[in-house]
Amino acid sequence: MLLDEESIVNWRSRSHPKIMQMKAPSKAQVSRLTGRFVMRPYRRIPTWYMSYYMSGNCIGKGVVTNLSCTGMRVLGDHAIKPGTELTVRLTVEENRPPIEVERVAVQWVKEYEFGLKILLISRGAAKQIRELLLAQARARRNDL
Repeated sequence: MLLDEESIVNWRSRSHPKIMQMKAPSKAQVSRLTGRFVMRPYRRIPTWYMSYYMSGNCIGKGVVTNLSCTGMRVLGDHAIKPGTELTVRLTVEENRPPIEVERVAVQWVKEYEFGLKILLISRGAAKQIRELLLAQARARRNDL
């Protein structure tokens, strides 16, 4: 007897209900489980921008040492725990208002250096970061 795909799915869901409820692991979970490197979707550009990061119980000052459209690396003055959610204000130029990233999550920590994943950012701030990265990439290309 040949079974079609729908019959197999129905059989699996009745005999193994947890199979249908499982969801795919995140990149961070895969990396932790396998110990393998997971590629970032965007290239990070080396930078040296002053920043402030804030959570419910601390305000820290730091330097953004690399930046992409989806995250950044910060060298800060406070020890932060992975999983902490922060707001970041990034100062690109002294005569311009800071770029505010409304919500980031700490992905990893090594002493006072940590990686942040951008979770929530306004369109205007995302556009400013994109333009900043494009300008830096062009300048680096011209230097070569």
